[in-house]
Amino acid sequence: MPNMSISGRLSVRAEAERFLETHGFSTPPLPPDEALAARNLEVAQLSLDDLLVKANLPSEDHKSIQAMLNARERMVVFRSGLPSQKRNWGSLHEVAHEFLPWQREILYCCPLLWLPANVQRQLEIEADIFAAEAFFFGQQFHKQAFAGDLGLDCAIELATSVYGTSFHSTFAHYVEQSPVPLCLLVWKPEAEKGLNTPGGKLGVHYFVKSHNFHWRVVPDQISDPDKVVSKIYNDSGSGVVKHELIVTSGSGQVYLAQAESFCNYYNVFTLMWQPTLKSVEALVISG
Repeated sequence: MPNMSISGRLSVRAEAERFLETHGFSTPPLPPDEALAARNLEVAQLSLDDLLVKANLPSEDHKSIQAMLNARERMVVFRSGLPSQKRNWGSLHEVAHEFLPWQREILYCCPLLWLPANVQRQLEIEADIFAAEAFFFGQQFHKQAFAGDLGLDCAIELATSVYGTSFHSTFAHYVEQSPVPLCLLVWKPEAEKGLNTPGGKLGVHYFVKSHNFHWRVVPDQISDPDKVVSKIYNDSGSGVVKHELIVTSGSGQVYLAQAESFCNYYNVFTLMWQPTLKSVEALVISG
């Protein structure tokens, strides 16, 4: 999730909660099609690429855009063949552009792609945060997620049984909202001769930190001493597995971090707790 001040996030959360209340969405999951209909937005069967060409957007930028809102025409256009999870996210993202008062005023007069690059980035950040807060029902998620023990088992339950959201978005939101320091690592097979093979080496594809995770994450400085991550990838039905990671600081000091991992057949998700001084002492003693 993109960077934004805490006060800014809370302002967008308040607007997402206002959207839910205004349109009677009280319990999850939130149906994206109903969210669009609530704002009288129609999905148009048009070619997104053709619209981007008419907007004079460079062809190399086309692939990064999955949907577009026409605020005056009350119309949303999606890229053809977009997977359902991305389309669902795109629906709430475009609802955000139309619902957030300060965005609606701008976009009614001027299409997003005509705005300066820095303004575009700001509006996109706000729309992504709105989509997350709407999908996860604002403070409702926080109350459900952190009432008991922290861990991937809780996040998996929320994704599959409560919110109907992807593991990627649910795990990321879980970490970002966490009251204790957490970091989510998402591992993918590294390309070998242009192919991703199940037996290949895994590398960190991206990571998400909670606001209180005070550690500079450098993927190349994180190692899996018992190769648990690779084992989980090759045996995807193993569920959540607790293990340890070795983390090397920029000065070369070695730390030990508690972690747990889960595979959804395509990626391995690792929840890592912040390395502590006690972990360092334990590593020195055991060595």
